[in-house]
Amino acid sequence: MSHFIFIISLLTVCAIISTSSGQQRINITDDALLEISSRLYALDVNGAYDQLELNLQSRTSSGNRVDKAPLPLFKNGIPKNVFSRPTYAKMLSLFDNYLASVNETEQVTPQEKAEEAAFFDAVFATEVIKATHKFLVAQRLAESNIERFKEQLRNIWFGLYQRAPGKQGSSGFEHVFLGEFKNGISGLHSWVRFVTEEAKGDINYLGYTRTMSIGKGPVGLIEMPMKFQGIFKPHSTLMIGSSPELEIALYSICFLTRPDSLCPIKGDGTSGNSTRYQIQTFVSKFQGRRFLGSAFPTF
Repeated sequence: MSHFIFIISLLTVCAIISTSSGQQRINITDDALLEISSRLYALDVNGAYDQLELNLQSRTSSGNRVDKAPLPLFKNGIPKNVFSRPTYAKMLSLFDNYLASVNETEQVTPQEKAEEAAFFDAVFATEVIKATHKFLVAQRLAESNIERFKEQLRNIWFGLYQRAPGKQGSSGFEHVFLGEFKNGISGLHSWVRFVTEEAKGDINYLGYTRTMSIGKGPVGLIEMPMKFQGIFKPHSTLMIGSSPELEIALYSICFLTRPDSLCPIKGDGTSGNSTRYQIQTFVSKFQGRRFLGSAFPTF
């Protein structure tokens, strides 16, 4: 009998390890994901949803290179009062740490590693990440030890991998938040990055194809073509106003529970089913490990 119990316990441990590395998927229901995502939106006190005013201007079509929006998307430019908050300020310090081309190997300095750690320290101090941790522990996708969970997410987000042969020049954070160049633009799904580059004149908003409210602010999601440093991207989606910690939380949950597939998300719980959308994740594999290849909202 004791031998049987030992075997069952061992299988349980193996299932946790295998799933947390992304090799299997524990059966987590869509309803559970809708519930936790709605709760995280409710906890997102650092979100800037009502503090951003957009110039949507004319509607366009995906892939249309004609500029239908002569004015910037963000009417008032950089929201300095928002960007002074700890998670925003720490994230902004990372923006000059990366080489945009995936054909160049990243050399991470001790200072840059310290900045990554400071950003995660700020993120992990928020109720959003605390709730995320509790959820993933309950689903056996994370360990209860907070430092081990932090290391798990740091590997997912900041671990380097290859998009070009022989060049370890990409990470989940760089791709999702900053954007990369490889036969065009890929990634760049952060409104924080968008507004900072738009203020410098490096991003040209060309008009929107679709928008959606998630129950906080008039626009919670936007789909559009754009130009970054003069290079055209035919289709891009952004969350608008969400805090860095919320985006880290939602994308991490979806990476762990719905890798390489669509993940159901619900915004503010007061607005019914109309606030539902999905997050698409992609896994990048390198040297036997799994990293966040991409994650973005779709609706």
